[in-house]
Amino acid sequence: MKIRTRYHLRKSAVENIIRELREKNTEYAALIRKGDRVEALETDAGRLIMVNGEIVILEIDGSYFPTVKGALLLENKRRFVTVDRGAVRFITRGAHVMRPGIVDYDPEIKKGDLVVVKEETHGKPLAIGRALWDGRKFEEKKEGKCVENIHYVGDEIWKIG
Repeated sequence: MKIRTRYHLRKSAVENIIRELREKNTEYAALIRKGDRVEALETDAGRLIMVNGEIVILEIDGSYFPTVKGALLLENKRRFVTVDRGAVRFITRGAHVMRPGIVDYDPEIKKGDLVVVKEETHGKPLAIGRALWDGRKFEEKKEGKCVENIHYVGDEIWKIG
């Protein structure tokens, strides 16, 4: 991944990011605190937001969401999918999340929502993905791809930060 530019964000831009994160989950707004140094990295893969030197927010389709490193700083009690131990090695290599590997999920997820993919043993985030089903479908369906993997532990975004 090539970084094209790096620059400090204006206060109004930071406030917009915080507002959008808060609308998704009040917990996400804690990623940026008053007095933090907030910068943007424009890369060939998209825009990343650094807070005090760590990449904790990514921009996907004009929307902001925590990176895996950002999710590690949070409890992730909403917008999550938890997978069993058998799925961990596949997800951390970029595989999409399949329904048989899911042991828990937020029933309020809507199709198209960005979600944090966690592992079941310690609840640690492994990936960020896009839900392909509503929360209700997770109960109804027992097989198939249900979360598209966008960013995961060990990928290019992880290595930059």
